[in-house]
Amino acid sequence: MNILILNWRDPKNPRSGGAEKVTFKYAEYWAKQGHSVIWICNSFPGCVSNESIKDVKFLRIGPDLGFTVVELLITYPLFLLHAVFSAIKTIYKYKISLVIDEIHGLPFFTPLYCKVRKALLVCEVAGPIWDKMYPFPINTMGKIFERIVYHIYRHTETWAISQNTKDDIYRLNKNQNIKILPLGIDPHVRPQVKKFSYPSAVFLGRIVKMKGVETAIQATADIVTNLPKFRLYIIGSADTQYKQYLEQLVSKLNINKNVIFCGQLSENEKYTLLAKSHFLFHPSYKEGFGLTVLEAGQMSTPSIVRSGSSLDELIKDEYSGLIFKKDSQISEMFIRHYSGNKYKDMCINAKNRSTQYDWDKMLLKSNLI
Repeated sequence: MNILILNWRDPKNPRSGGAEKVTFKYAEYWAKQGHSVIWICNSFPGCVSNESIKDVKFLRIGPDLGFTVVELLITYPLFLLHAVFSAIKTIYKYKISLVIDEIHGLPFFTPLYCKVRKALLVCEVAGPIWDKMYPFPINTMGKIFERIVYHIYRHTETWAISQNTKDDIYRLNKNQNIKILPLGIDPHVRPQVKKFSYPSAVFLGRIVKMKGVETAIQATADIVTNLPKFRLYIIGSADTQYKQYLEQLVSKLNINKNVIFCGQLSENEKYTLLAKSHFLFHPSYKEGFGLTVLEAGQMSTPSIVRSGSSLDELIKDEYSGLIFKKDSQISEMFIRHYSGNKYKDMCINAKNRSTQYDWDKMLLKSNLI
C-alpha cells in the first residue's frame, strides 16, 4: 500500500509534540511492513526539503507557519494551497491508496479534492483550548471554524486516539465511522534511584498555556505553605515571551527556590527525573492521549491529572493516580498522598498500568484498521 500523511509538523520540527511522535511510530511500522510512506509537512528554519528517515519520506514545503494569530492568518492559507497541490501531485505520481489527513486545528480539507481512501486522524478536538490560548473574539471564531471543519469530514473515515476524542468528534459531526487507533509507549527500564528526600513533582510537556503549567505553578505556591521544601521540576521547551511570563509569575508568588525550569532534557535525564519525583503534575485542559502519564508510570511515578482531559482514561483515581476537578485540589491531593499509606501501592499500580500500553501490541492492533 502507498500511504500519504498530511501533517503540518514532523518529528524534527522544533514545535513538534507527542502527536508527531505517535504518527511517526506508526509511519515507521508501516514502512517496515513493506508499505511506501510519504509525509508532507511544513518547513522550518534550517530544515531540508526532502529527507528519508527510517524509510519514511518527508516532503517539507513552505511558507513557514508562524505561531501568532496574525502570522497564521497570513501563512496558513498559502501553506494550505501549497499542501493541496503537493498532495494531489503526490497521489497521482506515487499511486497513493490511502491519505491520512491529520488535524491539529488546521486541516487539509481532503474530502474536497481527494478521491482515494482517506482517513482523518484526530489527536484531540481543540474545544476549550481556543479559550485558553486566544482572546475574544478569536476564540469564538476558532470554535465556529472547528465545527464547520468537522462537518466537512462528517462522512470521512476517522481515527481517534482515545475514547474521549472519539466522543468529542461525534458530538461535532455525528460521524458513525470513527475508530480508535491504539497508542503505546516504548519500554524503559527504571533507573536504580530513590525518590527525592524532599516532596517533589515534575511537569513534562510543551510549555504552552493550554498545558496548564500556570496551574502547576500556582499549586506549588499552595503546597509550599505546608511543605516549604517542595520542588516542582518543569521539563520542556517554551517560547521566550511565555517563559518570561512564567518566571515573573514564580517571582510574584515568591517560590523561586521551589520551581526549577529544566528546559529540554535527554531521554536518560528525563526518565531519571521522572523516577525520582513523587508525582507528575499534568493539569492540561485537553489532551488526545497523554503519553507522559504512561512514561511517568513506567518510572513508578503516579500522576495528578485533570478530569475530562482524556488523561483520566489512563489512570484509576486513588489507585494508579489522582484525578482533580478543581485546580485547588492539586495541592490538597499532593499533601495528602505523597507520604500517605497508599502511596507505595499507587506507584506499583501506575507502573503496572503502563505495561498495558506496550507499543508492539498496539501496532499489531492497527492492522485491523
